[in-house]
Amino acid sequence: MKGLGGRNGTLYRQLRRQFQESGDTEALARARALVEANNRITVADRERLLGFLEGSHVSILPEPQALLTSAPRVPGVDGRKMSKSYGNGIGLREDPDSVAKKLRTMVTDPARARRTDPGDPEKCPVWDLHKIYSDEATRAWASEGCRSAGIGCLDCKKPLIEKIVEEVQAFRRRAQEFEDNPDLLRSIVAEGADKAREAGRATLDDVKRAMHLRAD
Repeated sequence: MKGLGGRNGTLYRQLRRQFQESGDTEALARARALVEANNRITVADRERLLGFLEGSHVSILPEPQALLTSAPRVPGVDGRKMSKSYGNGIGLREDPDSVAKKLRTMVTDPARARRTDPGDPEKCPVWDLHKIYSDEATRAWASEGCRSAGIGCLDCKKPLIEKIVEEVQAFRRRAQEFEDNPDLLRSIVAEGADKAREAGRATLDDVKRAMHLRAD
């Protein structure tokens, strides 16, 4: 309940007790509104606090759920999934010239043996990268150009090269900040440890309370 803040946490406990002890539905509604209006707590904490209000179906340790993007599999430059063990990946801090070279030589739809051969984007690993990096207009241009042989494979790759190189350069700049200032990195780690410790302590309190090992 610490995520609610001191004052709101106290009010939450009071409203919960009013509802559970006397069936005060207005108190329940106020407590729900208090939790739902708080933007500082996570979705999991919000669900846990809402469930805890009624004293049933309390979700203290919710089962983690998979979070997948629209393109959960990132292709490597050889068409297989990107993997360090395959040696087909692009490093987050790789030299931009190396990234561009890898993308220019990346495998494409084998049906496009010649520039004039039409292809199928769904059979091309480069298309999977377009799904991740390109906007709708660029994807439409690449898809139509591939199917009609209106553009070559290198033409198709150019927008991707620009986007991916731009992203890698941003990673390199960000990493350089930490290399130049290791104390900044240490402070971030320490702050994260404090937050994790506080969250763990709050969860353990809830577990003990649910097991009746401590008073509310």
